[in-house]
Amino acid sequence: MNIEISDKEYRDLLDILHIADVVMSGHRKEEDKRSVRHRALIQKLYALSAGAGPVRLISYNESVHSYMPTAEFEASTVARRVIDEFADHLFWDGLISRLSYRDAAQIAGGKDRLTAMSDSERQEVEGPIRKRYIDEFAKNGVDNLAVIQRFDVGEGMPVTTSD
Repeated sequence: MNIEISDKEYRDLLDILHIADVVMSGHRKEEDKRSVRHRALIQKLYALSAGAGPVRLISYNESVHSYMPTAEFEASTVARRVIDEFADHLFWDGLISRLSYRDAAQIAGGKDRLTAMSDSERQEVEGPIRKRYIDEFAKNGVDNLAVIQRFDVGEGMPVTTSD
């Protein structure tokens, strides 16, 4: 298969590849075996631009044996802003969802009771709580957020990370 794209389209493709690479592996300490094929393709496409053109966007890093975006690329890409905006959205959405679920479960009499509710009943309980958190965080960010250790609440939601 041959695909013809313009220089501008290739530059846009580099942005997309960088976003994909960061999402797949930027938060991991060890390589994820599920993304090996994808990362190999990214490396292949990065290699096409290494050292090409007046502005070097990709260079080969001998210490990690990989093609990597250069400082020039990082300075000129929309990818970093897009990634940061997405990460910010994920943070707030995840925090609001978890807090809303926790509080709704307490109001409903436990997680089992909350999950046994119909979608409309659950929305009736959880919706106002979610709105309150959205309004609070939109106004104050994390300024009013505090951790209070409670011993009377049942099992907590496990904290999960990528590694």
